[in-house]
Amino acid sequence: MTELLNQKYRDQLVTWIGKTCHFRLLYKISRDGCSARTFHQKCEGQGATVTVLYNTNNTIYGGYLSQSWNSNNVFISDPNAFLFRLQYNGSSSPLKFPVSSAAYAGYGHINYGPVFGDGHDILTFSGTGNSSGGYFSLNGSVSSIGSSYSLNGQSSNSITNNNLQVNDLEVYQVLDGPDPKKTKMAESSLLDKPWRKFSEFNAETANKLKEELVDYGPDSKTGVTAANILLIGQIGAGKSSFFNSVNSIFRGKITNKARSGSFEHSLTTVYRKYNVKDHNSGQTLKIRLCDTRGLEEDFAIDSQEISHILDGNIPDRYQFNPSAPFTTETFGFIRNPHLGDRIHCVAFVVDGSTIDVIPEKILKQMKAMQSRMNQRNIPQVVYLTKLDKVCPMVEEDAGHMFHSSAVREAVDKIADVMGLPRGFVLPIKNYESETILDQNRDILILKALKQTADFADDYMEEQVEKMAAENGQGRKERE
Repeated sequence: MTELLNQKYRDQLVTWIGKTCHFRLLYKISRDGCSARTFHQKCEGQGATVTVLYNTNNTIYGGYLSQSWNSNNVFISDPNAFLFRLQYNGSSSPLKFPVSSAAYAGYGHINYGPVFGDGHDILTFSGTGNSSGGYFSLNGSVSSIGSSYSLNGQSSNSITNNNLQVNDLEVYQVLDGPDPKKTKMAESSLLDKPWRKFSEFNAETANKLKEELVDYGPDSKTGVTAANILLIGQIGAGKSSFFNSVNSIFRGKITNKARSGSFEHSLTTVYRKYNVKDHNSGQTLKIRLCDTRGLEEDFAIDSQEISHILDGNIPDRYQFNPSAPFTTETFGFIRNPHLGDRIHCVAFVVDGSTIDVIPEKILKQMKAMQSRMNQRNIPQVVYLTKLDKVCPMVEEDAGHMFHSSAVREAVDKIADVMGLPRGFVLPIKNYESETILDQNRDILILKALKQTADFADDYMEEQVEKMAAENGQGRKERE
C-alpha cells in the first residue's frame, strides 16, 4: 500500500532529527490493522522511529523517538524526542515541539499503541480498533498534550484539531544515511532547471489559483454563465478522476462523486455537466466539467454523437445507448442551442505511462474527434495523467514534475501524437487511492483548469465576434 508521508515532509523531519537519515515503513493501521500487539510486534527494538497520524481534518501530526519502543510497562527516556505538526487543515504548516521532560518521552506497554509523554501528551490507541466510514476513531487521547513537551504557544486544537479520527497512522523506522533509492532516482531523472516555467509550489500559489477560479466568469458580453469543458479519454486514463480531484480540492477533502476506476468498459454511461462548489465561500464555480463515455477499442463513439455534444444538442444526464446513438430525433434533443450550451474547450485525458502503446483504434477515434473540433475552432488541451508511473520522483513529490526528464519526454511524445503545441499539454497527478489532499498535486490540477478556462474564454470571444459579423452582414444584405 502507498506510504502517505511525502518527500517534502520527510525532508522536514530529517532536518529536525538533525542528521542524514531516511525512513522505512514498519507499521500502517490501514494495512496491518489497528492493534496494539501488532504495533509492538512490528516496531519493538527497531531503534529510532517516527509516528505519523493523518486525521480527518487533513492535519498531519505525530512524534519522534530516538530510542526503541518496548512493552515493559515503563517510561522511555529520550532527550532527543519531539512532537511535530506537518500540516494543519490541509495546509503545510510544520512545527516542532521539543521534549521538556526527557524521562517521560515515551511509554511502552503491550496494550497500547505509540504513547508520548506522561499524562499522556499523545496516547494513540489501546487494544484494537476498526475502520468505520473510511476512517479509524482511535480510542486514545491528545487532551493532555503539553505535559512533557513544550508547545511554544500552540494547543491541542492547533496541533491536532483535538481529533483522533484518522485516515491512517504510520510508524517509520529511522535509518542512518541517505536513501539509496532516492539518490539513485534523483541522479537519473531530475534536471537542474525546470523544463517549463511554472509557479512556485507553495501555499501562496495554491490559494491564489483557488481564488482565481472561484472569481472566474465568462465575459458578460458572451451571455454565457459558465464555461463548458469536455473531458475525453480512453477508459482508465483518469477522466472521471480529474473531476473528482477538482471537486476534492474545493471541498477540502477527498471525494468520489463521478464513478472512476480501472475496468474493462467505461464506467461513465451518462453525459454529465458537473458543477463544482467551493466549500469555503459557498460559491459554485462558473466552470462545468462535462463527462462522456470513455474511449474503447471495441465500442467506438459515434462521430455524429460527438458533434451533437460539441454543438450543445445533448442534454445533461442523457443516458448513452451504444446500439442507438443520439440523433436529432432522440427525446431531449436541444434544437436551438445557445453559445452557453456548447462545448468551449476540450481536454483529452491521456495516461502518460501508456503513450507508446495507445491502440490504433483509439488514436483514430481521437483524430476523428479533433477534426470535428477543428472545424468548429474549439481549442483543445491534453491532461497528461499517471506520471508517477513514468517518474519515481514525481511519485514521491508532484512538485518534481517540471524537473523530470521522463515527464518532459512524455509531454513531447503526446504533443506530437495529438498535433498540439507542447504548452497545451498539461501534466497533472489525479487523486486516485489517496486519503488526504496534497498541496503540490492541487497546484498542478488547479493550474491546468485555469489554463483550460482561459482557452475557453478565447473561443467564446471569437464566437461572439463571429456572430456579430454575421448579423452585420445579414443586415447589409436585407438593406
